[in-house]
Amino acid sequence: MNSLNQTQKLQANPLARPRQARPALVHMRGDYLGSSFRIEHAITRIGRGSDAELRLENDDEASRLHARIERLETPTGHFQYWLTDLRSTNGTQLNGIPLVPGEAVLLHDGDKFSIGRHILKFTFLDDIDEEFHRRITELITHDDLTGLLNRKSFILEMQREMARSNRYGHPFGLLMMDIDHFKRVNDTYGHLVGSQVLREVATVIRETLRDSDIAGRYGGEEYIALLPETDRLRAHEAAERIRQAIERTPFTASLNVPHHKLRLTISIGIASYPGDAAQINDLIQRADEAMYEAKRRGRNLVQTTGQSAANRATPPSLPLPPPSGDDSPTEHLTVEQPQPVKP
Repeated sequence: MNSLNQTQKLQANPLARPRQARPALVHMRGDYLGSSFRIEHAITRIGRGSDAELRLENDDEASRLHARIERLETPTGHFQYWLTDLRSTNGTQLNGIPLVPGEAVLLHDGDKFSIGRHILKFTFLDDIDEEFHRRITELITHDDLTGLLNRKSFILEMQREMARSNRYGHPFGLLMMDIDHFKRVNDTYGHLVGSQVLREVATVIRETLRDSDIAGRYGGEEYIALLPETDRLRAHEAAERIRQAIERTPFTASLNVPHHKLRLTISIGIASYPGDAAQINDLIQRADEAMYEAKRRGRNLVQTTGQSAANRATPPSLPLPPPSGDDSPTEHLTVEQPQPVKP
């Protein structure tokens, strides 16, 4: 029996194909932990300035243009990558050794260098490696139940948006949202249904917001959203769209009976930067206080920081639309009345 040639072996076993690896930087410490950055240009500048190719915008220990990686071709046609500290304020360390400002040092696969509060590893990644790092980053930054950003990652996004707001002079809105009477959902329908409801509410919020908006799960049944370049009025309009969408959406009331649906409402508080607070924690607290004011006033409301009851613009609750058609009957359940109601 003739043996397979090399080409046939590669076709028979796709995993045996030579993998194309590309130079990259992997974040080992800092805001972007686990993520990778592909080096694609002859010169890659690293720093917190807007003109850096790899930007560390929240690292006040990094200079605006802190260091540079330069790609050079050898006489044999191979590429080398050289790291240079651009006379930064706090310096650059390669494998724990400070670099001499302005002097280039050759990088080898696996080398680690520190810039400000960040540590980056120089390495070569193929498509499988890049997908691995993408998944790791997703697991680190996102809530595993809802798919929204987790609290820590959301705070980092707030820091970035606050820096942009200060730089360009535009406001942004912050929404704090809490499902009304959610404990009754768990008590009445069980925690598995409760978890499914949390996922479905997150989907409604994400689909109602703009692509540029950022949504996160703050904890429990609380959600939070950042609305870039959005003033107080437009933030209120966005919050009202979410409130109405939640009220009109039938949510899962049984994992075994698809036509059993649950009615829910949500209370939303709004704070605006920089008008309501200049610090992240203070801004979150103001939005949280507004949300609890909406709870005190009856729930299923949008409340803006400093807004009086007399000036409330939120309309009264709208009833859930009746089921349409006889082919897919839906039994609508409520948190207050858990028994099915005949359509």
